[in-house]
Amino acid sequence: MSMDPHVVLLLTLILLLGTGDGSLAVGTPSAIIRRTCAAVGRTGPGVGYDSCMDALSGDPAAAAAKDARELAVVATKLTVANVTSTVLVLDDLVCNLGECLRSYRDMNETLEGALGDLAAGRLKAASDKLQHASFAPSDCDILLFEGSAEKNPMSEENNDAVWLSRLAYVIASL
Repeated sequence: MSMDPHVVLLLTLILLLGTGDGSLAVGTPSAIIRRTCAAVGRTGPGVGYDSCMDALSGDPAAAAAKDARELAVVATKLTVANVTSTVLVLDDLVCNLGECLRSYRDMNETLEGALGDLAAGRLKAASDKLQHASFAPSDCDILLFEGSAEKNPMSEENNDAVWLSRLAYVIASL
């Protein structure tokens, strides 16, 4: 079954004119996006043509924009979405880092107790405290990675604390 030639012609015309400015087919950035990004690439502070195209060409509102002012509105709305997301990530990190801080303070108290036990010759008590302390950094890691931020700005410090506390535990257990 073949398609009526008039239907084929109409579909082709729709695809060619679908963006409203005569630019080609689906997925191709509009002429206003290309022109604006070219201008931004020449004059924008730290914003190149490719990054401008990446940001705007995937946004349906940008594809429908008729001028640079409408693209500025789109770019501003993209910025608002980014900032809103960043605020949520930072809120999550602050909350989780607060939990990590409490965990490290508890770990510090436990380690101070272990030092007292070691000085008094209570090796078993010190060993138990050191083993318990070695879990705090991992708890912090888990908390940060499972949070909505899915980032751990403390990974190096946590790894060092785990390794050192396990080293102390193993030595005290000898």
